[in-house]
Amino acid sequence: MKITKLSHVFEVLGVKQAQVVRTLAAEGIAFSTASLSRVKRECVWPKTCDINTIKAAITNYLKELGASEEQLTDLFGYYDPAPKVQPITDIEEVEFEMLSANAKRFFKLRRDPFENEITSEDDVLFLDSHRVILEDMLSAASAGSMIALFGECGSGKTIIRRAFIHQVQQDHPDVILIQPARLDRRKITAESISTAICRALQVKHRPSAEERDAAIEEALIESANNGHLHLMVIDEAHDLSADVIKLLKRIWELTHGFRRVMGIVLIGQSELQKKLSGQHVREFSWRCNQIKMPPLGVHVPQYIRHKFARVGINADDIFVGDAMSAIRGKCYARVGHGIGFDDSDLDRSYPLSINTWIAKVMNAAAQIGESKITEKLVHKV
Repeated sequence: MKITKLSHVFEVLGVKQAQVVRTLAAEGIAFSTASLSRVKRECVWPKTCDINTIKAAITNYLKELGASEEQLTDLFGYYDPAPKVQPITDIEEVEFEMLSANAKRFFKLRRDPFENEITSEDDVLFLDSHRVILEDMLSAASAGSMIALFGECGSGKTIIRRAFIHQVQQDHPDVILIQPARLDRRKITAESISTAICRALQVKHRPSAEERDAAIEEALIESANNGHLHLMVIDEAHDLSADVIKLLKRIWELTHGFRRVMGIVLIGQSELQKKLSGQHVREFSWRCNQIKMPPLGVHVPQYIRHKFARVGINADDIFVGDAMSAIRGKCYARVGHGIGFDDSDLDRSYPLSINTWIAKVMNAAAQIGESKITEKLVHKV
């Protein structure tokens, strides 16, 4: 189905018809939303209008919003996008599975090494890449910068967030954490964010929004003068609306002299990266340090040994030979991008995936009475 080029560009840039109509009106051009809608949907113009003037005004407006020359070419014609080549991935998908009671008895495990296993900092295996992320998050408070941490489900984002908050509470009393309390992140609004700041800084309720915002700014500056750093942390940030993300950028711009009074950390799934790539939030994304959660990779055997050691088991007594590396191989694949493009590697050896494969392998071994898990057994599961 063909669509108009104007409709496509509006969608990519996040442009609303009402915005364009207001811009035209500011230039003395009367053009209704209904007329613009027909142009956008069907390339049909009203009989009584200066088409060339309106086209030029719309083109200039989109150019100011960052539209490329390619997007502006043949803007008022039809758009026939080239079909996308879908990458072909040979990775083996796995459904979540827990260690069975039979497997725990068979391998003499007092408890499941992967169920509700994080009760202290010692339960977490911190790799160098994780420590760098924690340092970046702490620097967001001291430098007043913005960070977006994103990754696959089960990649360890929540553990990193919990470890960071624990580290701040233990070692950095000068950092005031601000965390909106709405469980449904899609319902976070300017009001929610203001309430979270008031709660963290103990700002008294003000009858009007303008008075409240002024009080918030005064409280942030006074708190900064008293030697405090401020950091807003929002997890599940992939559910935030574009308008809220733009609002966060405006809060981040608050300064006291040359010093920013607040840093921002967003944590979310991979959809957060896609959301930040949109033109509608480009002012935020251009100033935001975007970090992707790394897979365990070559550290998979170290991770497995650490998890079993926390329940008093030597993993090498169960996994022999290259069995641990074989489990990592279950999360490794090649991605084909079609003719004329080189294949690329895909490593999804995230904690949740490794946990699930270990559970599947141990459940299978317990069923057949095999007390030693070998590379060959892993490949058969």
